Amino acid sequence: MDVMIMTESTDRPTPSGFDHAAWQAAKTQRSTRNDLVSVLGAAVVAAGAVVVMLVLRLLDVFGTDGTRVPVFFDAVDTVLPGAAGTGAFTIDQGSVVVADLPVATFVCVLLAAILPAIANLVVIVCAFRFFRRLLRGDAFAPGNARLLSIASIAILCGWIADTWFGTMASNGALAVATDGAVEGTPYPLTWIPFFVAMAVGGLAIAFRAGERLRADTEGLV
Repeated sequence: MDVMIMTESTDRPTPSGFDHAAWQAAKTQRSTRNDLVSVLGAAVVAAGAVVVMLVLRLLDVFGTDGTRVPVFFDAVDTVLPGAAGTGAFTIDQGSVVVADLPVATFVCVLLAAILPAIANLVVIVCAFRFFRRLLRGDAFAPGNARLLSIASIAILCGWIADTWFGTMASNGALAVATDGAVEGTPYPLTWIPFFVAMAVGGLAIAFRAGERLRADTEGLV
């Protein structure tokens, strides 16, 4: 006796005319477009924040009867005026308002504020273009390593400009405000931007190697 076993298929019928590959491609395209919009929005917000911070800094510097300059000097012990206790505290930085700054010091004040902001904007533009290429699947497209190199150099130049011109502005303002009685000290140095620039530069080297490998592979096809 023959026995027939009926099995029920679990596969859902595919609607007539439905192109799954086209649907998946459209979904991926929408996701990529949304990611690009998010990256663009983040870049615009970051650039706007840099510009606003620059404007606020310039208003703080030039919004008084003179030019307000952050200054740094050897630590001194002092007592807070009007304090009930006798405890002393140490100060090694502050700000002075100078009515007539020498031209060289005035230029240093401007450059210490403007150049780091420009460097930040360059980094933001490079980062946006780099991530846009990554989202489009062009990880090792020609130019990605160059974008990373430019960003690394911009970070390094912004750090140097902030430190160098900040120190010169501080020393010049102190010399004018105290008639040379107080000598300034170097601008507080942080090494974080330096290490970030080196890390981005290392990525640039890695992506440049990837670009060469891609070019060699395409040449073999």
